[in-house]
Amino acid sequence: MPSVDIDATQWQKLTQSREKQATVITPLGMMVLEIQGELKLPKDFASLAKKDSQHDGRFSEQGGQTIIRFGSLQIDGERATLFVGKKQRLLGKVTKLDVPMGIMHFNSKDNKVELVDVMKYKITFKDRPLPIM
Repeated sequence: MPSVDIDATQWQKLTQSREKQATVITPLGMMVLEIQGELKLPKDFASLAKKDSQHDGRFSEQGGQTIIRFGSLQIDGERATLFVGKKQRLLGKVTKLDVPMGIMHFNSKDNKVELVDVMKYKITFKDRPLPIM
């Protein structure tokens, strides 16, 4: 069976650093977001990233990837609120994963695998979005 070494340098820097790395998006680290339904994305969001001034800064590029900020996540203890756009909000619950999940980056050019982060929590949004009044 083929095998490959896993480089944990990035993860070690993340766990030993007092400053949070760009990949950590919450005080609890990276998290799984479980939602009911689907997020509708624009078909040509790559071109929208170039005209971002018209779209409230939702579209950007990082490392050659187009990134869409579709909402704002607020975490208060075990509760979470996700505001999607300017018209909807989702109420969710923060739970600890029974088994932590590793986030890995596979580089096929030099056949290396890098452990980027370890997720320990998930947020579950079970209900339909509520309108913002």
